[in-house]
Amino acid sequence: MSDDLDQQLSRLVRDAVADVEPEDRLSELRARTAAPGPRRWWVAAGGATLATAAAVAVVAVLGSGQPTAVDPGPAETPPSAPAPSGTGSSGGAAVAAYFIGETPYGQRLYREFRQVPSPAPGLAGLELLEAGAADPDYTSGWPAGSFESLSDPEAGVVHVTLGDAAPAEPSDLALQQLAYTLNAGFQEPLSVVVHRDDEVVAEASAGPQLETLSLVNLSDPAEGQVVTGELRVNGVANSNEATVPWRIEREGDVVDDGFFTAEGWMGTRLFPFSGDIDVSSLDPGTYTFIVETDDPSGGAEGPGAFSDTRTIVLE
Repeated sequence: MSDDLDQQLSRLVRDAVADVEPEDRLSELRARTAAPGPRRWWVAAGGATLATAAAVAVVAVLGSGQPTAVDPGPAETPPSAPAPSGTGSSGGAAVAAYFIGETPYGQRLYREFRQVPSPAPGLAGLELLEAGAADPDYTSGWPAGSFESLSDPEAGVVHVTLGDAAPAEPSDLALQQLAYTLNAGFQEPLSVVVHRDDEVVAEASAGPQLETLSLVNLSDPAEGQVVTGELRVNGVANSNEATVPWRIEREGDVVDDGFFTAEGWMGTRLFPFSGDIDVSSLDPGTYTFIVETDDPSGGAEGPGAFSDTRTIVLE
């Protein structure tokens, strides 16, 4: 991994707001939107709505009327990690979206990074919520066609107008999906006001991390990632004494295991962990990679360990 990439990924790990510099790229943006494709998202200034056909690359038209190129920057909620390498996209930037998954404490949110070209703040994340997660363990409360428009933030508030396919009564966790995904996209804490036509149907702000998010979440490897020689792992956790156990299984048998040490524990948030695992001695094939929170009682006290899994393919 190059020094430049290391520096970019380190920036993703920190809680900071990336600079956003407007650029005059209207002709380029028009060229990108000329070809037909899935429904395109636009930021609607003042609540106006505009939808047109385009690829998954999303472009924001902000209140100034000028197209804006956005540095991917770090997500608002710590920490971030490199875009999964199994997305099938080259270039572009990592975009975070939050999905629903099972935990010992019921359903909570897991963050998934996807690589998209020319992300616009907030919009790319909403596209991903509609498209669904790459990891089959995650689901979304927002089917395709759920969103119609998105305002640019003003005074810490962003407005989302729902489309025809949106659930009639979005669940609390689906609203948290919106809040966390838009906070990450705009890189600032925001309250989300949800509209259907001219009616406000819900309002949401990102809930406490330790009550809303899974206590362990992989960012790398991506689901289905092909690995040769060494497995690079990044994620976040809040685990006993900062210990994050991991194991690799094949057909239910453990073939390797160990642990990572996160950058902290307790407190009110999740902490980064990372490491490299030598998998060169393992036979080629499909494996399951698992990380967990540390559970010294083995489930005797409390509901048991949080976990997150990825299917990986070793060559």
